[in-house]
Amino acid sequence: MELMTIKTVLLSMMVSYAPYNVNGVNIDVEQALCLATNVYHEAKGETIAGKSAVAHVTLNRVKHEKYPNNICDVVKQAKYYTNWKGNQLPIIGMCQFSWYCDGAGDDIQVVYQEGTRRGKPIGPNMEAWKQSVQVALLSMKGITIDPTSGATHYYNHNISQPNWGTVYPQTAVLHNHTFLKRND
Repeated sequence: MELMTIKTVLLSMMVSYAPYNVNGVNIDVEQALCLATNVYHEAKGETIAGKSAVAHVTLNRVKHEKYPNNICDVVKQAKYYTNWKGNQLPIIGMCQFSWYCDGAGDDIQVVYQEGTRRGKPIGPNMEAWKQSVQVALLSMKGITIDPTSGATHYYNHNISQPNWGTVYPQTAVLHNHTFLKRND
């Protein structure tokens, strides 16, 4: 149910942001869903600028030769293990984007699932999802300016100082995040 709800929002916004082809860029629904999901999980509580920064870092990785060449593969880039059922699962803490392998559920809940509010929107989550979709679509179309100046990495400097934080040159600082650009 929930996947249908978030895809419905995505598709309705894609139609309202038509045409799908801007600047020679065709928008693929699954790639847009992966980017919007990454923006949502990485920057749900951030401003539009913060969400845009996450989108652009993701897209900058797609363009970089050291990373996969599509959005979904960039977002899901991780070290994997095979469980007892033969399923490939990401190793906790070994992903490019922390939400993807933090051990928590990745479902985006934008409507209540139970009780008297069942089917009604969860206001803050729905708003964050709509903003994430908007930022993803506009970024994919090349309409927005990259606030990170080409960054391929970022971290919250109030929470951690990763070992790779001194390896690459800094390109921007936005709020509580430091952005860096891979130069190899």
